[in-house]
Amino acid sequence: MRLPGFENTRPAEVLRLRGCLTPDGQPTYAGLLLFGRHPQQQLPSAQILVARYPGRQMGDTFLRQVIDGPLPRQIAQAEAFVLDNMRHGAVMRGLQREEQSDYPREAVREAIVNAVAHRDYAIRGAEIQLFMFADRIEVRSPGLLPGHITLQNILTERFSRNEVVVQVLSDLGFIERLGYGIDRMVRLMHEAGLPEPLFEETDNGLKLTLFGHGERLLSTDRETASRWAAMGLNERQERALAYLAEHGRITNRDYQTLVPDVSPETIRRDLVDLVDRGLLLRIGDKRATFYIFK
Repeated sequence: MRLPGFENTRPAEVLRLRGCLTPDGQPTYAGLLLFGRHPQQQLPSAQILVARYPGRQMGDTFLRQVIDGPLPRQIAQAEAFVLDNMRHGAVMRGLQREEQSDYPREAVREAIVNAVAHRDYAIRGAEIQLFMFADRIEVRSPGLLPGHITLQNILTERFSRNEVVVQVLSDLGFIERLGYGIDRMVRLMHEAGLPEPLFEETDNGLKLTLFGHGERLLSTDRETASRWAAMGLNERQERALAYLAEHGRITNRDYQTLVPDVSPETIRRDLVDLVDRGLLLRIGDKRATFYIFK
């Protein structure tokens, strides 16, 4: 790690000065979290559970992943999960059509970084949870608001529960300006024409909600059909996608019902092709397999 003012300082000394190593060279908890190969061996709950639900509520259909490792890697992988699973389309600004994603990428990163940097790592048995729904993202972080911070002053006051973690994440470029991540998140959401982030206290932590464009992202039937046609999809595949749009998921058996005169091998190839094209996500295995929109 090379930091301004420490260019000629040995890495171990930089880590000690940043609070990641003790004077006798042993890693601190912050050092383990930031640079340990597998910090979950000592801190099992220091991880992120991410899940994507196709509707507006939790249900039996979902895509789930547990992200562990050092904190910088967790942030990058959680952000990648959201970017891979958010919708892309357009919104109308006056008479102009503007290409957009469901959420500003930088706001998503700020939400994840905020949770990782400020959660209470002393709480065992509770990980950060990031849930994607059709209309919002919820990020749930263990630990009540620290110090003098309240829901009323969270946008104006500053207090860091994990000073070493925050400083090093800033050193590594995950925090653009110390103490102003929430302000930046609010600004980014406003610039995208979206509501301000909603902060709520739960029994043992903080819940942050980002509301996306949702159904305001333009994707009319005509536009969708044109896009499918331009991709060279066959009629069977278009019928499968239309079924999925209505029902939220499709199984191999559902597909067979739609096209009863087609062989199972053809159905399998159709579904594999839709996955390879990035249109569908395959969830489950063998007879429990089903597909949802990516």
